[in-house]
Amino acid sequence: MGIQFEHVSYGYHSIEGGLFQAIENINVSIDAVGEFITLIGETGSGKSTMVQHMNALMTPQSGQVTIFGVKLSKNMKKDTKLNPLRQKVGLVFQFPEYQLFEETVLKDIIFGPKNFKVPEKEAIQRAKEVIKLVGLDETYLERSPFNLSGGEKKRVSIAGILAMEPDILILDEPTSGLDPKGRDRLLDLFMDIHQKTKKTIIVITHDMNTVYQYASRVLVLNKGSLVYDGLPKELFSEQNIIDWNLDLPDILHLKKHLEEKYQKKLSRSPNSTKDLFLLVKEELI
Repeated sequence: MGIQFEHVSYGYHSIEGGLFQAIENINVSIDAVGEFITLIGETGSGKSTMVQHMNALMTPQSGQVTIFGVKLSKNMKKDTKLNPLRQKVGLVFQFPEYQLFEETVLKDIIFGPKNFKVPEKEAIQRAKEVIKLVGLDETYLERSPFNLSGGEKKRVSIAGILAMEPDILILDEPTSGLDPKGRDRLLDLFMDIHQKTKKTIIVITHDMNTVYQYASRVLVLNKGSLVYDGLPKELFSEQNIIDWNLDLPDILHLKKHLEEKYQKKLSRSPNSTKDLFLLVKEELI
């Protein structure tokens, strides 16, 4: 088991003196290898708070988070070492500028490994490997990260986390601000990394197309509570869409539109999905 939440809650004190409960009574287990998870929910539903518990940037106010065997709670030992956990669970922030600060891409990528006592020669070798893994070549290593495009900056920030060789990779809104082609290229990159390394990948997203096309498992947060943990294809029922204020992926929007258009003909059909596409095919021909 990689990460386990047991009755985890965390709240923030408001200016008025009250307590805003960001996450409440979260129970979930995440495997160390082989999962491709999307974490979704409205703004303010608790997604960022939850993932910051996953790599020990936050610790529970109540309940317990276990990260690769290390138990974190309000009453944990003061000398508990947290940095090794942050190496095992790498978090890529939504805005790459938060992670890029060195004068060259190479220095940015090797900063993390060197901070974890990896010899410089080995750190440089890792940089050469991960820069290719994220779809760039070694010529980028000598470039300034601040002269790169938005998509290239995202790739370099991912490379910097991969160079620390985390077991689990968390990506916060990695496709925000990208056009559809840029989004698909980046998601294909994550899937390629997932398939080549078997690392568990967790993607925070508002994009239902990403959820439907890429995820093998979906977690839904609503007002701080985990309300769904399951398969993406079973998520998009009408009741779930209404209750959790979610949208449909494009393909299901199209299917719904076509079903409404051909409703009368389909009502006589024993296999509505199959016959729906036959009707569309006939019309196109």
